[in-house]
Order: sequence, then structure tokens, then C-alpha cells
Amino acid sequence: MTHRTTDLSALTLAVPLVLLAATGPARSAPEPAAMPTFVSADGTCERLVVAGRDVSRTCKGRLLNTIYRNGRVGFYFIGEDGSALTFTGMGSAQVKPDPDSAVQPIDGVVFGAGGRSERARAVGTCRFSNPYKPPGTVRCRAETEKGAFEAAFTTDGKAPVVSNP
Repeated sequence: MTHRTTDLSALTLAVPLVLLAATGPARSAPEPAAMPTFVSADGTCERLVVAGRDVSRTCKGRLLNTIYRNGRVGFYFIGEDGSALTFTGMGSAQVKPDPDSAVQPIDGVVFGAGGRSERARAVGTCRFSNPYKPPGTVRCRAETEKGAFEAAFTTDGKAPVVSNP
């Protein structure tokens, strides 16, 4: 597996949302054991819909994925303005139709912009392919009381960057 240097600016943006997605509003800094594995990939964000509003034109070519020790995972789609949309669910509920794809049930979405974030319970899925068999794809859709959330991303074919704090 090839590892590249992690883009710290993307991780800096994602960490507050990661913590909120995993645990709710943080009261103090997490213990090192609570920090997730971060995976990032570059590519093309093809679609981004937030609460029924299409904001695809603002979506950045970077996808982040987190994996917590408790099994919670998140897929983060980043906006050019620093906003982020996260689809989150328990990895233990994943279904693998074949060795190179998986379907992740989604039970929540988190949207953050301008230093604020909102969390909503959700029902949906993220479907993704093996990023080491390029190009990798991630397609997420979830329904909430705030409306539909949707995102689609295709990697650039390079191996993702993995960071284990």
C-alpha cells in the first residue's frame, strides 16, 4: 500500500466535524485512543446536495473518510468555501456485495459551514468501491427531516492517503 503525506489543511477542517459526527458536541479534546483513522483521496466531486439544495459547483476535489475504533465511519465531502457534508453510520452494518464494493447504511448527516455545524438523523446509504482498484467511487444518499442529502465522488486513480494518529 502506498502512503502519501496527509494534507493537514483538509484534516484541520475535518477534525471538528469528525468529532461531532462521532460523539456529538465535544466538551474537551479527545484522548489519542479516540482519534480515528483518516483516509483522504483526491478526484472529482460530481454531485453535492445539502437539504435538497444542489451545491455541486462548490464541491472540492477531496474526499475524507474516517474510521473510529467503535466502528463508526464517516464520508466527508468538502466545499471550496470550507463547508463539509458528512454521511455517518456504523461500519459493522456494512454489506459487501462483492470483494471490491460495499454498501454502508447511514444513520446521520452533519453539515458544517462558517464555524457552525448541524446534525440530523438520517436514513440512507453510501455505496463505495475499492479505492486501490481505480478509479474508486463513493455515492451517498440520505433522507432527513431537513430534506435530501446526496454526494458523488470519483477518485483520481491514485492510492488514498492513510493517517493513523
